[in-house]
Amino acid sequence: MQENNFELVLTDEEQTAIDDAIGVLESTLLPKLIVLDKSEKSDLLRMGDKSVAFVDKSLEVAKLDAPLLSAFVNVAAMSKDVDALSTLRTYAFQLDKIVGAINDSKALAGHEAYNASLMVYSLMKNAASMGHPGAKEKVNELKKRFPRTRSKTSIVE
Repeated sequence: MQENNFELVLTDEEQTAIDDAIGVLESTLLPKLIVLDKSEKSDLLRMGDKSVAFVDKSLEVAKLDAPLLSAFVNVAAMSKDVDALSTLRTYAFQLDKIVGAINDSKALAGHEAYNASLMVYSLMKNAASMGHPGAKEKVNELKKRFPRTRSKTSIVE
């Protein structure tokens, strides 16, 4: 029997509200962000959760000894970067929850849809073998679109 553990039903109003919220992010936030390619990202220092306290304390020290450090560190620019980081981490945390739930829901909906499709394909093949009118043509149509297993050499990560 077909599994049905997930359904997504949005009203027109809900869909419009979501589209509007995404539009606000795209029009307000996206133009202020940077998009790096893979090679640019690989050259960057990685900052994890443990580094946040170090960066915050470094900024505090830099502000206290700005005259000593000013020839090497632009404390005002560092402060802006730390503030931006705090803001972006907050947004990322909020959006990661949503994106994670979207990806999990997409995986479950995809699983259910693909599983049901495999049932349809199998049942139509059985119907075709029993001579059901039109079943053979439907099987042939589905067969054209049936994903083939890729060889290990063709998988690109």
